[in-house]
Amino acid sequence: MLKKIILGVGIASLVFFAATPALAQFGLDKSGTNAGYSESPSVYSTISTVISMGLSLAGLVFLGIMFYGGLRWMTARGDEEKATKAKEAIFEAMIGFILVILSYGISAFVFSRLIK
Repeated sequence: MLKKIILGVGIASLVFFAATPALAQFGLDKSGTNAGYSESPSVYSTISTVISMGLSLAGLVFLGIMFYGGLRWMTARGDEEKATKAKEAIFEAMIGFILVILSYGISAFVFSRLIK
């Protein structure tokens, strides 16, 4: 069994890492130009990227709070006070998620108008 695993990892390594030297055939300048990165990003696109990353982080926080609230609700074991607190956490996370979605929509609208 161990031989099969080692053989599988070896074949996968050959498949994935064999093309790596081919990627370095040209310089970074030519590769970047071919990928469409010949110009430096504008201020608007940089700010838009930062806002998108922040909203993505907020979405991950929402997911964590939802998971935590669900876990608390499952482990309440019939205790109404714990279940109520868990429901409140889930409700507040949903409100936060709605705010994140709205702020993303507003920022996308504003930056699409600024770039034009």
